[in-house]
Amino acid sequence: MLLSKIEEKYIVNVNDGQTIGSIVDLDIEPNSGQIFAIYIQQDGGVMNVFKKRNLIKITWEQIVKIGVDTILVNYPVKNIL
Repeated sequence: MLLSKIEEKYIVNVNDGQTIGSIVDLDIEPNSGQIFAIYIQQDGGVMNVFKKRNLIKITWEQIVKIGVDTILVNYPVKNIL
């Protein structure tokens, strides 16, 4: 699979069904090509235009399934009330 195809996929959290964002970077072992983690930039709304966006690190163990259009991840949901 090409990196350009991975970057196009939606990242969905299996814990709440929310789309998290898009892949902006990978942590790869150079000799074997093993992926250790993906880095996701969170989707932002209009209010987040001027805010610095944090990257979310998703380890390979947190990736549940890589599908045709989406990557399902197991990322803890923060309890915000």
